[in-house]
This record gives sequence, C-alpha cells and structure tokens, in this order.
Amino acid sequence: MPDVTSEASRLLGLRLRERRLALSLNQEAVALAAGLNVSNYARIDRGHGNPTFHTLIRLATVLQLDLSELLEGFGAGRLPPGRSVGVPQAGLIPYSAL
Repeated sequence: MPDVTSEASRLLGLRLRERRLALSLNQEAVALAAGLNVSNYARIDRGHGNPTFHTLIRLATVLQLDLSELLEGFGAGRLPPGRSVGVPQAGLIPYSAL
C-alpha cells in the first residue's frame, strides 16, 4: 500500500514526534503503550500514516494530550486532492466544495 502523503499527515507526525521527544519516549514505548505495531506507529510519527480515529485517541492519551490539541488547525486545505463522489444529498455540501 502506498504511503499517505499529505500536509495533514506530515503535520500530525511532527506534532506526535515533538510531544514524544518532549516526554523522552522512543517510538517503541509509545507504540506499545498505545497498543500499536511499532512499524505502524513509526510511519505515523514520520508523517506517512493515516491513523484511525481510535488510534488518534490512544496516541493522545499516551502522549498526555487532549485530542483537540493533536488535531488543532487541520482543515480540508491540508488534505490531498480528493475525487468527486457523485451528487450530494439534499442540503449537504460536497466535501470537495468546502
């Protein structure tokens, strides 16, 4: 599976890495405490991963952060270009139009 490369992934990795280093933890310690495979966590920490919501919650907990601190400032402009996904339901704005 190809690496997920986006500005959002890069910034998330940077935030995780900075906090991990501030707590004097290595990647293995964070991964094990969060219940993650070390190589999967390392990809996220390097800015090449796309973690699930549950993984983000576990990482924030291990790194003693609120989830909001981890995700602050993220918006559609930091995502890679998406593809059009058909006609939106009434009253909804297509994600690509945000």
